[in-house]
Amino acid sequence: MWNILQPYRSSIILLAALFLGGLLGILLPDIALKLKPIGQIFLNLLFMIIVPLVAISVTSSIARMTDLKKLGTILIAVLLVSIVMAIIPAAGIIALASIFDPAQGVVINLEQAIETGSGKMDFVSLLTTNDFVGLLSKSNILALIIMSVISGIAIGQSGKDGEKISAMLDCLNTVVLKIVSILMLVAPVGLGAFFASTMASQDTQLLTTFARAIALFFAAAAIYFTLGSCFYAWLGGGVKGIKVFWLYALVPSITALGTSSSLATLPVNIRAANKMGIREDIVDICLPLLVNFNKGGASMTTALKIVFIYSLLGLEFTPEILAVTLLISVLSAFIIGGVPGGAFLGEIFIVTTLGLPIEVIPILVIIGAITDAPATVINVTHDLNATQIIERLSGKRHHAISETGG
Repeated sequence: MWNILQPYRSSIILLAALFLGGLLGILLPDIALKLKPIGQIFLNLLFMIIVPLVAISVTSSIARMTDLKKLGTILIAVLLVSIVMAIIPAAGIIALASIFDPAQGVVINLEQAIETGSGKMDFVSLLTTNDFVGLLSKSNILALIIMSVISGIAIGQSGKDGEKISAMLDCLNTVVLKIVSILMLVAPVGLGAFFASTMASQDTQLLTTFARAIALFFAAAAIYFTLGSCFYAWLGGGVKGIKVFWLYALVPSITALGTSSSLATLPVNIRAANKMGIREDIVDICLPLLVNFNKGGASMTTALKIVFIYSLLGLEFTPEILAVTLLISVLSAFIIGGVPGGAFLGEIFIVTTLGLPIEVIPILVIIGAITDAPATVINVTHDLNATQIIERLSGKRHHAISETGG
């Protein structure tokens, strides 16, 4: 039994700490409020590491793609397919959450002022900063990611000098991730204490909203997993593509559910793709890239977190916020999800970009921890779908070339 639960060990411990913290906040609010500084210290430590973590991790991962020209159209296809397959589930869960509001009128009151009150976004300030120093602020994470991607591409195309910088970044990345792992040792205590102080001043009905939000996600994930997989498989190979997909997708799905790791499932996915008859060169190039970029499950989780927290805070979900939510969801799937060891990066990304109070971080963590397994299943199985689609696109292109060349 323990072997089955081992992949979920950290999530179980964290959820248990948050549950105990919430219980303490409800039963002994006076004591719980005194624990807030402990949680604040932990979150401040995470905020202090967020900028170097994003800058170094994203830049080094992009820089490792040393020959972007060699990958050519396949890399472009991987990126475009990954973006589309992140937008679709994010838009779907937003629509469902708008119809079946998981908060159901429950509103939490927080002391911290909310910077998104008007619901209007300055996209210039959101995506860029007018000074290099601005990139060192956690409030400009989107601008930092954009510059990190550009820097990574530049390093990858700078020959031997770029290789030296890339090697140094890999070393720095190892150190930064070790810092994160050290901080995560006290995560249950820090977040448990912070959640206790948050619950001390809130209505107990807040707990029921979690159940509704998570139930909504599981229902949406089940629908998207079945119908979405059929649709993508059809795009990749018609009716035959659907049949061959479901014939070999079960083992990767079970492995993903058991390990809760897209990377750990990669060898199983490669074997399944080969059995499906997908071209070996496409499989060898696409799946290692897709395991980092194509994370529709993560995109769906991120979108639900934002819609849910806006409803809980009583904020208007305007068209501008919708656009930013889709952007954050895509980036969470496309880049944040590919940062190894980037625990809580998604939650901090949401809070800093949208100017939300930090008290909502434990709420976002609860949703993320419980939905992690089904989200991973979607990530893994849709990597197979994406490979089918990319093979079909690549095949059409080669067919067209052969016809014109003949």
